[in-house]
Amino acid sequence: MTVRNNILAKVRNVPSMPSVVIKLRQYLSDPDVSFDELAKVIEYDPGLTANLLQLANSAYFGWSGKIKTVKDAITRLGTNRIFQMVLCMSVAPLVRKPVKGYDMESNGLWKHSIAVAICAEQLARALKLPISEEAFTAGLLHDMGKILLGTFVEVDDKPIKDLVRAENLSFNEAERRVLGIDHAEAAAELLQYWKLPENVVAAARWHHSPQEADEKFRGIVDLVHVADFLCIRMGWGIGADGPLYFLNEEAGERLGIDSSVEDEVTDKVGAAIDDLKSILHMAPEPVLS
Repeated sequence: MTVRNNILAKVRNVPSMPSVVIKLRQYLSDPDVSFDELAKVIEYDPGLTANLLQLANSAYFGWSGKIKTVKDAITRLGTNRIFQMVLCMSVAPLVRKPVKGYDMESNGLWKHSIAVAICAEQLARALKLPISEEAFTAGLLHDMGKILLGTFVEVDDKPIKDLVRAENLSFNEAERRVLGIDHAEAAAELLQYWKLPENVVAAARWHHSPQEADEKFRGIVDLVHVADFLCIRMGWGIGADGPLYFLNEEAGERLGIDSSVEDEVTDKVGAAIDDLKSILHMAPEPVLS
């Protein structure tokens, strides 16, 4: 078995998405969903409920008043925002661990994932793009391939880093040369296994090479690519591979981003990370099964 095939086989070793996430996705497509029924699905897990309410009352995610119940959170914030917060809590047990091969300490990938999610969402809002509701989810999950390669495969990163230095390659290009796959493609395989929407899968697959994405996914791919680069530049939760990626300037041009938008958005992301600091370092109940 090739290294690539061995890595792809490991996808099934990663815990599946919990049933609450799957049910929430189904509810999102139902305009007549019962908030009482939806609240019961979440409240079945006390740890998830506690974490959700903490997120719902944060300055970034929350309402101006106090949210005391899950139903109240759903009513005030909407099902899409609730799905995003539940998804955060569901992947947290995986992304809060150290990631071997990327020299990321505990909470490093968690912080980066949250930062890119917020940055992608804020960019979409600032640019008035119609994909703002999907941007957060795509940003949150874009680097899940690092979990697969670093935790479930425990890739030896030395040959990759040696190739980066010898040939001035980006880290993901060196991954492909050494392993036959990079963490972006590994993320796409994992998200497909989790049956997530194809635009979220595409954003993960092409977030380092947006020029290769299918035209119909180009908007969200460009968004996550630029958000990822901005968060790397700001040092939000990066590992040793962080400085070893290149910006595709055409992605920013397609989106219409200028320095004023960058400054506005990074200020908002920085403020959100400060507000969520206690949540970023909390120890969520294991939700993935």
